[in-house]
Amino acid sequence: MSSRPIALLGLRCSGKSTVGRLLARRLSRAFVDLDEEVLRFARHAGRADPDVESVGALLDHLGLGGFRDLEAGVLKKLIEPSPAIVLATGGGVVERTDNRTWLRRVARCVWISVPVEVLQERMRLDSCYRPPLLGGDPIAEVPAVLARRAPWFRELAEVVVEAGARSPDVLAGQILAELARDSQSTLKSGTE
Repeated sequence: MSSRPIALLGLRCSGKSTVGRLLARRLSRAFVDLDEEVLRFARHAGRADPDVESVGALLDHLGLGGFRDLEAGVLKKLIEPSPAIVLATGGGVVERTDNRTWLRRVARCVWISVPVEVLQERMRLDSCYRPPLLGGDPIAEVPAVLARRAPWFRELAEVVVEAGARSPDVLAGQILAELARDSQSTLKSGTE
């Protein structure tokens, strides 16, 4: 299988971090959570106080534009040398054209597609602070956010997995199998 980074795409609560850790373990790769790295970098660079404990609080602190700028810079630093990592991206990483261009060029992208109702239920049960992105209720805005981002997820995705009620372990196995199959197809077409 290619040693390029594997970038997991999807909305909030789609399971990118959970599935990513399992996938990284199976591939003997490092796992990196972009949101955690953005928060760590913001603290290190003095752009956030140590008491800013979540990426949601950081988004509130920096504003959406400032957060997206910081996220883009951290993304490039993480995958610029094309390390063999599994990266759980932030749900909105696809909002910027330069991020999409960078991901397309450097990483193998996988979209974890989850039905709206499942995402909303997961958000209801999640204690992590998630600020609204469109100015309303973060749970109610899921359909609109998905409608906006789905074309970008689809455009970038080398593999799409339909999550639904399937376990993270099953999803990691499916991603691994599909990436391996795609790698074999590429090798065969390149040698024929």
